[in-house]
Amino acid sequence: MRLSRFVIFASLFAFAPTCVAENPPEIAMLLGGMSNPYWKTLYDGAVETADELGISVYVQGIQSNTDPEAQLNICNTMLLRKPKALIFAALNNVNLSPCLTKATAQGIRLIDVDGGTGKAEAEKMGIDLTFSVASDNYALGKRAAEYLSGSSGKVLLIEGFPGSVPAELRKKGFRENLPAQLQIIASLPGDWDRLKAADITRTTMMKHPDLTAIFAANDLMALGAAEAVLEGKKGNVKVVGVDGISDAVSAIQSGRLTASIAQLPYLMGSEAVRKTHQFISGEATFEFNQTVPIIALDREVLKAKTEPLLKYLR
Repeated sequence: MRLSRFVIFASLFAFAPTCVAENPPEIAMLLGGMSNPYWKTLYDGAVETADELGISVYVQGIQSNTDPEAQLNICNTMLLRKPKALIFAALNNVNLSPCLTKATAQGIRLIDVDGGTGKAEAEKMGIDLTFSVASDNYALGKRAAEYLSGSSGKVLLIEGFPGSVPAELRKKGFRENLPAQLQIIASLPGDWDRLKAADITRTTMMKHPDLTAIFAANDLMALGAAEAVLEGKKGNVKVVGVDGISDAVSAIQSGRLTASIAQLPYLMGSEAVRKTHQFISGEATFEFNQTVPIIALDREVLKAKTEPLLKYLR
């Protein structure tokens, strides 16, 4: 049982294949930039579930969410291990297509995690996706817009990395459901980067000192925006992020961040491994969209501790 955990840790930090197991792993897993706590939490869910099931899972991640070529190279290397299934989180909807096309030809089952690759897009590229385990990214943006209901005034939208499917869906969900009394005065890509989001916020507040709210498409950017808001002594500006990472939870509890629309990455990683194992073992089949629940976290929700999904926060 501990063999799978060793393989995972060796690959994750060395970013190179290991030869610990004589037989090919049942499942390989390719994640995004591990500098983001979101992916580390998803990884934890996958690792602990693999240990629970007693299966071999080989996991690798990249160092930065802005390096699609590095992710493609790792993907190609992972195919050499000939896994039965590959769970992957593509940085955008095209960067892994050469590797995933090869995997399809080799009969490797492909499972999307986090919603970076859609079924229709995959079919156009000749990629056979088995199913996807993800939050509803449109719903994440929609929930953020709904959270701001009751506010009025100017809003800054800090987008994710250009070409990222989850980023585009979150932006769309937010835009299409924003209350009429709120107006988006700037919508700029933050590239999932905390410092860039802080810079965008500072510049926007200079142009619009009466800014009311900020929606950032992930928590790292939201934390950067919140830091800029505090520096500018604009404590009345609401800042809402997405993911529910531990740093965001701490910032909400301390009053530095208003809210996070949490998509429970621990549960997502766990469900991805569990359902992939069930599928390749012939125990179950699944509809394409396997949706993981989301929750809106703020100080009130965290203090009440009555939301049952809070147990999946890490």
